[in-house]
Amino acid sequence: MGYRAWSPPSGCATVLKSLQAAPVKANEFGWAYPGRPEPALVGVSFSIPAGSRVLIQGPSGSGKSTLALAIAGLLESPEDGSQSGVLEVGDGSARVGVVLQQPEDQTVMARLHDDVAFGLENNLLPREQMQGRIDRALGSVGLDLEGGRPTRALSGGQRQRLSLAGALALEPEVLVLDEPLSALDAKGAGDVVQAVEAVAKGHSTTMVIVDHDARPWRHLIDTVITLERGRVISIESGVGSTVKPAPAPTLRRSAPGELVLDCRDVVGTRDGTVAASTALSLEVKAGEVVALMGPNGSGKTTLALTLAGLVAPLSGQIAKLANPHLLDSRELSRFVGFVPQNPAHAFHFSTVTAELSATGASLLKVSESISRWNLEALLEVHPLRLSGGERRRLALALATQRSPRLVVLDEPSQSLDSAATAELIGWLHELASEGTAVVVATHDSELVASLGARVIELPRLPKNPAPPQATFGSPLARANPLALVGAALIVAAALISTLDVVSGAVALGLFALVIPWLGVPRNNLGVRLAPVVLAAVFAGVTISLYGESSGEVFFSWGLIGVSEGSLELALATTLRILAIGGPALLVLSRVDPTRFADALSQHTPLPQNFVIGGLAALRLVDVVAGDRAMRLATLRARGLEHKNRVVGLLREAIAIFVLAIRRSETLGRAMESRGFGLANTRTHYRVSHFVPHDWLWPIGGLILGGVSVWAAIATGYFNAILG
Repeated sequence: MGYRAWSPPSGCATVLKSLQAAPVKANEFGWAYPGRPEPALVGVSFSIPAGSRVLIQGPSGSGKSTLALAIAGLLESPEDGSQSGVLEVGDGSARVGVVLQQPEDQTVMARLHDDVAFGLENNLLPREQMQGRIDRALGSVGLDLEGGRPTRALSGGQRQRLSLAGALALEPEVLVLDEPLSALDAKGAGDVVQAVEAVAKGHSTTMVIVDHDARPWRHLIDTVITLERGRVISIESGVGSTVKPAPAPTLRRSAPGELVLDCRDVVGTRDGTVAASTALSLEVKAGEVVALMGPNGSGKTTLALTLAGLVAPLSGQIAKLANPHLLDSRELSRFVGFVPQNPAHAFHFSTVTAELSATGASLLKVSESISRWNLEALLEVHPLRLSGGERRRLALALATQRSPRLVVLDEPSQSLDSAATAELIGWLHELASEGTAVVVATHDSELVASLGARVIELPRLPKNPAPPQATFGSPLARANPLALVGAALIVAAALISTLDVVSGAVALGLFALVIPWLGVPRNNLGVRLAPVVLAAVFAGVTISLYGESSGEVFFSWGLIGVSEGSLELALATTLRILAIGGPALLVLSRVDPTRFADALSQHTPLPQNFVIGGLAALRLVDVVAGDRAMRLATLRARGLEHKNRVVGLLREAIAIFVLAIRRSETLGRAMESRGFGLANTRTHYRVSHFVPHDWLWPIGGLILGGVSVWAAIATGYFNAILG
């Protein structure tokens, strides 16, 4: 098989050098995933000459993405599956650059230049050579932004171009693009295509593009390899312009009927406080198809969730369906069917059969769905083992089984091949002809045209300015993060050595004196400290009521007793939580995670890959939180929401954990494709300096903690925790 990434000679910092493009050859290559009844690839043979531009196409589930991962060398371990035959990429040590489908799943670092530098660090490129390589890679894809720009502030198209730049920085001999346009709006897709065009003109590399739609790539490709059911059915040269999608059906529908949905100045929101869309006033009638269109960031998904009754609007109201977000889950599921953008969010059971049976639809409806969406061969497969197109077909089946009055679909054609898209269009026409109102949030203009949908254009909301990066205007910002963490740990160690009122009060007083000098922002100070204050108060009240009684007893009833001793212990505990938690929260909240990881990896004996892997994992926290919210929303849409939200969340915990693992698996593949883990050490794009004045922080922590403990000893209040 192909090598997963270029590996520098062990023990030396090797300069990456531009190499010639590498050929790719397969001889009866096959791949079988564990738990799947049929292999993903069977007897695949082809020869891609060095420097070729090849498109791999085929219907959903044909093995396109599996072949892309195999060429990239990202299918190697026994846990991934089993291989047959041979796949060779160059001489076995060729560098392969990879761009995957979902931009948010392959952004590794928190800042623009750091993300491009990630692969260079893994491959031991000397730091002084990195900036030129980074600038050239970003210039190749037309991403002219400041180096400190947070990656979370980038649009989908910008993130995908960033992923392409990260791959190009390694100067790959083979570049693999696995459906890089599937998650992007028209502008983002156009930007990525232009970036790939520039790469094709300016770089000597073999390019393998995986896509079910050849049209964006016609002018670039010179060979088309077509897969079907894991087998190569044709290899054609110079025929990119002849690849056409299956014709979409054009069916007539009767005039719209009664009013189903009546939105009046509805503003969508995801967190209940910040607007995620402009105000929308809209009437949707039975048998009508309405398309919400707009660029990424215009709020299409948020409004789709709002119209489906899965989140409450920030303002405005939905008059029909009695404000659907107020309906009981089972009642809502009889009115609305919902298909999320990521179909995996709609799955809650271990087999396709179980998913279809859980909707409460009749056996006839279940049978019709299986046939309509071509699910016969997948009934005993775990839904998360399905291909992208298969997952979407199952999600569509689940949403439409109960013949709801309204069906809301978020990007329904994403990852569907042309034949499946044509089938989708036919089914939505049929739904509308039966009197179902259909709302589609999409950037697929051809889908909208084929549906004959009424288009509602949504403008992009003006973006809130990204949080400013840490500047060097305050002592906290100038300090090495290790120094800040060390100071906080020293104070905590001193205060937990004793449980008394004096040490905690002195520590709080001293910290209050130095807050103005630290440069801690005073805006929202109370809000930021609220969790610590609440925890301290709760602990104090609990101990005052249930702590061991001593001295004068003021109140006693059953297990509850308030005494002089319990009140003193409660006050000491409250002050200690405030004295440890408050300063730590304010100081450590100013620690930049990237700088902290740099400091840990460069100034401590911790394994560097462990530290950087943890930093990359932090970026997934927000993504997984979004997964959790969407899964709970689809439970509600399917009528499966538990009345007790805590119970419902616990029931979903394992599934969310599995999704988190899959997200991390994709991120891990993206990291692996850029050489992560090839060596135990790394070079560093960003150097962490621990200068003499950084020692003032742990020294200050030692003084603060020492004075607090000394005060307790001097006043006779010292109460050692141990001994």
